Parts: sequence; C-alpha cells; structure tokens
Amino acid sequence: MARYDPHALFQMVRRGIQREWVEAALRFPDEQEVRDNKRSFLKCHPEHGKKLRVVTRIDDPQYGVTAYFDRRKPCA
Repeated sequence: MARYDPHALFQMVRRGIQREWVEAALRFPDEQEVRDNKRSFLKCHPEHGKKLRVVTRIDDPQYGVTAYFDRRKPCA
C-alpha cells in the first residue's frame, strides 16, 4: 500500500488516474528509471496509448510524489 504526497493525490484526481493503476505500476512495472533522487515506475495503459509514470522517492518507493501519463513513452 503506497502513501501519497498531497501533490500526488491532487494530480491523480485532476488527471483521472485511479489508485489501483498507481498500485499496479508500483507492484508490476513494465520498466523503471532513476533520475536525481527520484525513481519512476512505468506501466503501459493501451487505452491511453501511453505509459503511466509513477514518481517516488528513491529511498522510499512506496511514497508517491506524482503520477501522469507520459506522452514521451508510448505503449509498444
């Protein structure tokens, strides 16, 4: 069970991203990326045509910083 930054919760509601989708990306990512002090978990959502990116703290992957559909990462 992930914990969410208030910014992440706000953005998830604004972007129509369900918590179940975020949890699935954290548990079963299609890929991961590390940049600076953040880790991204990416999960394909064919119905959106792109991957959901869930950004967490690198030292706490269960703390969601934000989530969005990354237009630079289409589903293959």
